Amino acid sequence: MVPMNDNCHWILRPDIVSTVLNDGAVLLDLRSKFFFSANASAWAVALMFENGTTFAEVYQACERWGASPRDPAIQALLDQIKAEDLIEPSTNGNLAKEPISSISWGAPILTKHRDPLQRIMVSAFDPGLPLAE
Repeated sequence: MVPMNDNCHWILRPDIVSTVLNDGAVLLDLRSKFFFSANASAWAVALMFENGTTFAEVYQACERWGASPRDPAIQALLDQIKAEDLIEPSTNGNLAKEPISSISWGAPILTKHRDPLQRIMVSAFDPGLPLAE
């Protein structure tokens, strides 16, 4: 379990890329090739890690956005982000400012998709695919 008062600054790994969707985002881990879908609340938290933040700052921001104090869903999200190795310690100190001033808060959900990219992508040169006529 990630300590809530951990003062270490964390940043998204440079090989995590994201695409914003209407109600959240999709993150792709280029190392593992796994996709993650983030709802709006999880995406707001992930944005804090783009420039570096502490877990305590994440909790404070989530409370300003409408989360209850010490919400276990935030702890679960931080545990998952760390367990999936999406963040790494930052040596730049505190660069984070909340990138989002307000959101419609809901429990943050980060869903890891079952198949990695190499199992979803198909090649036009795959002999198992029918030729276009």
